[in-house]
Amino acid sequence: MIPFELVSIFIELQNAGTRLVGTTNLARYAGVAQVLLFGRDAEVGIFLPAPGLPQTLRAGGRWQAFLRRCADMGSAEAALPWAGSDTDAPAWGQCDSDGNVIVVFLGAEPAAPTRAAIVALLPLLGAKLAGERAEIAAVGLAAAARESHRRANELNTALDVSRRELQSAYQRIEDELVFRREAETKLRDADRRKDEFLAMLAHELRNPLAPIGMAARILRLGHATPDRVKQTCEIIDRQIGHMTKLLDDLLDVSRVTRGLVVLTEGLHDIVTIVRDAVEQARPLIDARRHHLALSVPTPAAYVHGDGTRLVQIVTNLLNNAARYTPQGGRIELELSADAGTVQLVVRDNGIGIDAALLPHVFDLFVQGERSFDRAQGGLGIGLALVKSLVEQHGGCIGATSRGPGAGSEFTVWLPRAQATSVPDMPRHGDTAPGRPLNILIVDDNADAADMLSLYLGSIGHQVHVAYEGRRGLALVEAAAPDVLLLDIGLPDIDGYQLAQRFRALPQTAQATLIALTGYGQAADRERSIAAGFDHHLTKPVDITALLRLLANGADSAPGRAGDRPRGLLKLQ
Repeated sequence: MIPFELVSIFIELQNAGTRLVGTTNLARYAGVAQVLLFGRDAEVGIFLPAPGLPQTLRAGGRWQAFLRRCADMGSAEAALPWAGSDTDAPAWGQCDSDGNVIVVFLGAEPAAPTRAAIVALLPLLGAKLAGERAEIAAVGLAAAARESHRRANELNTALDVSRRELQSAYQRIEDELVFRREAETKLRDADRRKDEFLAMLAHELRNPLAPIGMAARILRLGHATPDRVKQTCEIIDRQIGHMTKLLDDLLDVSRVTRGLVVLTEGLHDIVTIVRDAVEQARPLIDARRHHLALSVPTPAAYVHGDGTRLVQIVTNLLNNAARYTPQGGRIELELSADAGTVQLVVRDNGIGIDAALLPHVFDLFVQGERSFDRAQGGLGIGLALVKSLVEQHGGCIGATSRGPGAGSEFTVWLPRAQATSVPDMPRHGDTAPGRPLNILIVDDNADAADMLSLYLGSIGHQVHVAYEGRRGLALVEAAAPDVLLLDIGLPDIDGYQLAQRFRALPQTAQATLIALTGYGQAADRERSIAAGFDHHLTKPVDITALLRLLANGADSAPGRAGDRPRGLLKLQ
């Protein structure tokens, strides 16, 4: 018969919340110092303190060895450390028949009847502890599952962030590769166009050199009739004009595309602009036997801008149409205007523009396919120049074509201006020479200086030539010239210093000083005027412009004591 008091104590041991009190009561009941309870953890296979009791013991390895002996043998005794003593104390252990729970008595061994009654009740406690361990394991597994889920979510979030970052990095790399591929393609295209341009430039410059060289040989023979001499001179003049146009176009497109050209603003009748452009383009149109049809409105339509550049826009479009239309073709120029816009259309039935070329037709050095004879000529800069000039006038330009062989159409839109009166466009023709002048030419290019001297002497001027600056200063001492034509790049004294020294001499202080040079940028012109030059002409010299300056110099020479303002003459 198991005592009721012991049963009550085991009821307390069944509950983890009252288990510590139950072990205290059991120790008192058994007459020992302390009672410990251990349950088997099926997962790890060792005995652990029952829930609700202290979970740590000193010398854990010795305790686990003692508990294994209890499980194997049913009971065991040993001397072990425990919380109530600084030294080892006697311990007696008893295991239930199922090997699930062990009760340990510390300090003394209970009486045999008491021990037998406790052993009888241990299976009930073993089942309870096994259930608690299972519950703890389940709670632990759930917690572990929740923790695992939380960490998995964090990992997924981190992986998602990493994935997006990798995708973004990959996209940046892909964009960079695309950009580099496009840049490489553009560089290769630019390099190809550069090579093509240099080949075209060499061809265009060699073409006029051939007839000029042959003309020189004919004149050198000395047997040419006056008519043949005149014909030869006309050939030389045409070819030099062609070379000059090429060089002027190159310089012009450089200045315009870099925004270095300052437009001379004015109010212009677009009909007058078109008329002057047709006049300039007419020789090429007639030479290729084209038919030019004009459709121009009767009422005047005005635009603000630089008259010379506006004429250049229309002229380049007409020349482009003439070059790229087979001989005997048709070119149409239509002009129309509404309240705010002036529209100009140049249309031809020429070779047309390939669809792949059309988006790049206004790029520098871009030309359509051409045969080896290069009948069209040009350097591929005219349309780029037109586009830059149109945009500087606040307008826009477009090009259309139905393809090769279907002709092309260029349309220019410019803002329309309102005006009640418009000044006439200036017109330049040959200037008849005035009275004979005393002229000094200083140029280290002996051939250029001698030829210019022969020409000016042939029309009645008295001309002296010096190939060095110091020689020019010496000649001034003997005869004071009315006009001095000075090269800038002299070997001993540059033209700027020479001009200043001539201005300092009483003989030439009021003379007309004209710079003849290959330097034609705006900064070069400004430097010339600052050095004391009256005018700045670029080589090869425009004879018409030079004659005009000489005529002005002749008119002002008798009384030129400071009343003639010096300024910059811009020749187009």
